[in-house]
Amino acid sequence: MKQKVGKYSVEMEGDRLYIGDSPQLVVNLKTQKNFIRCKNENIPYKKEIRLSPDLLEGKRPEVFKTAVGYYYQQACEIADGIQIARAYGRKANRTISVKDLSERKV
Repeated sequence: MKQKVGKYSVEMEGDRLYIGDSPQLVVNLKTQKNFIRCKNENIPYKKEIRLSPDLLEGKRPEVFKTAVGYYYQQACEIADGIQIARAYGRKANRTISVKDLSERKV
């Protein structure tokens, strides 16, 4: 059942809750092995996400909307931070390699 919660799409399949589109926060409600699906990789999301059955059943929609927004915002910040760090790492590694090559020519 896919639904719109605030400005995010939320889908429940078995024990998994899918929040957002890209990146997508995947919450395993049973095992708490959560991750952020970002492009072609899964980034572990170590924070525990607890949603009561009444929230999942739609009994308190405003509380559910707030919780979904909070968890998804944090997941987006983590995904953005990891992408920035990886881009910086690639740039730093390339800079070192270029510097090493120019020193060898001298």
